[in-house]
Amino acid sequence: MEQSTPKKKIPVGLIVGLTAAALVIAAVSGYLGLCTWVRDNDRLLPGAVAVDDRGDTVADLGKLTREDALAVVTKEMDQRLDSRTLTLLYGEDKRVELTGELMACAPEAAVDVGFSAKEEQPLWKLGALWLGMAKEPTDLSLSAAAFTPEGEAEAKRVIQSIADELYVEPVDFTYELGSEDVTVTPGNDGQKVDADALLEAAEQALAQGETELTVEPETVPSAELSGQVLHELVYVEPKAAGVDADGKLTPAVIGLSVNAEEAQSLLDAAEPGAPVTIPLEYTPPGTSEDESMYYKDLLASVTTNLDGVANRSFNVNRAAEFCNGKVIQPGEVFSYIGTIGDPSTRNGYRTSTGYQNGETVPMDGGGVCQVSSSLYYCAVYSNLEIVRRACHAFATGYIPNGLDATIYYPSLDFKFRNNTGFPIKIVAYTEGGAWGKLTVQFYGSNPDGIKVETQRYTQSSTPWTTVYEPDETIPLRTTKVKTTPYTGYVVDVYRCVYDANGNLLSRTFENHSTYAKRDKVVLYNPADAAYWGLPVDPSTVVTPDPGVVTTPEVPPVTEPPVVTDPSVTPTDDPNLPPPYTDPWTNPTPEPTPTQYVDMPLDDWTGWG
Repeated sequence: MEQSTPKKKIPVGLIVGLTAAALVIAAVSGYLGLCTWVRDNDRLLPGAVAVDDRGDTVADLGKLTREDALAVVTKEMDQRLDSRTLTLLYGEDKRVELTGELMACAPEAAVDVGFSAKEEQPLWKLGALWLGMAKEPTDLSLSAAAFTPEGEAEAKRVIQSIADELYVEPVDFTYELGSEDVTVTPGNDGQKVDADALLEAAEQALAQGETELTVEPETVPSAELSGQVLHELVYVEPKAAGVDADGKLTPAVIGLSVNAEEAQSLLDAAEPGAPVTIPLEYTPPGTSEDESMYYKDLLASVTTNLDGVANRSFNVNRAAEFCNGKVIQPGEVFSYIGTIGDPSTRNGYRTSTGYQNGETVPMDGGGVCQVSSSLYYCAVYSNLEIVRRACHAFATGYIPNGLDATIYYPSLDFKFRNNTGFPIKIVAYTEGGAWGKLTVQFYGSNPDGIKVETQRYTQSSTPWTTVYEPDETIPLRTTKVKTTPYTGYVVDVYRCVYDANGNLLSRTFENHSTYAKRDKVVLYNPADAAYWGLPVDPSTVVTPDPGVVTTPEVPPVTEPPVVTDPSVTPTDDPNLPPPYTDPWTNPTPEPTPTQYVDMPLDDWTGWG
């Protein structure tokens, strides 16, 4: 009998486990297959919604295909764009509108946001999201829109007009160099609108449903202005005169600058936009060891007559001695008062006559203005820069009108600057005693052969008249001149500069000089009124004494002739005056004040 093999039994638990595993594998495979399908099904995930400008949901786009989602979004966008208006606010309460009709919706952009959100999800999560087992809300904005080509062209036109209207060109600061200072006029910042940036902002605002957009121009700064900047602009490095390789004179360069810290302080303290005056600093160039080579040219010369008044002529000579041999370096300012000092008896001058408020009075230093006038004459004809000059109150008679210069110690000075590139030497001397002459000459270098002429225009003249004034101290049948007369003039002077060939280089206004007229005042005894044909005061009528000899009226003082540009007096050294002898050892008596001719301004005290 054949014996059978018993069968092995499979444990129930194993079967259950294997079954469960198979089910799990199947479930996992099916879930992963779902996830893969969701990834590739070209549909939006649940939770994708279309939201309006305020963030409110207007459509559920979950599980819609791209085509269906585009249709829904397009419809919603079109409805909103048609009713949109964006107001651009600019300038002083000005406004202009852009409408949604200039734009076209861009639903693709909104839908693409949903699909991009889907692509960013991990594969394992897609199935859960699809089945609603997980949530990942996605808002698709309906603000995605852009200008159409025609709409963009219109928007650009509107925006460019705004930009043009708001544009303000920046104004850079300017500066003007004077003789003593520099005047700075601050500039102004400008403004502009970035048209491209504004177009982009308007497009975004209109797409997002905004109703207003304020246009804010950006500042366009003007050129920087500071004390340091001004210093760098003005600065000129000084350079001494010399001789080049060809043996020709090379002019010096006068150093010029402003103090940067002082300039900044003045700029900070000034009112916005107001001009600011900042002092200039001159730096004289160095000097060479031998300057004699620079005094070979006679730049200008003038000789004027002395008036025979001993003390006045003495003062003219003393002032000339202080000026004689004076060297003015390039860039240096010559001060007449600084050179002759206080023209008083304490300083070796004598008492002559001067003018106070138009009246002739005894005064120390009378006559020193004849030297300052001669210096001014030479400074003009040497083409030098005049720093300070004032005309006399009355025409002097010894120098052409408009070419005089009065001074009064210490408040009114005559100054000029050597603005040439070479040093200048002054030669000044008198000769011939009290009735002699004063000569002033400027020696320097004129390598270019520059020549100066003046044009003097008498704009008006006012003749003097005779005024009779009763005075009981005057002897009968006689008169006495109390005040000498002067004709009044108004004169304009122009300086004309010519080159060596006679070509006019420049014609500039030199000065405007006003000389007052002064009437001749004659004193007479009031009892002689009828005798002289004047109105009679009955109380003063007397019987003339036939034995009294009538003294004729004193004629007015004759103005001395003016001599200009005389030949140079020959000497061994043309740079030095001739030998000097004191002509005032036995001075003649001072004349009466009425004989005095030279005077300063008549609203203050001064010398002639």
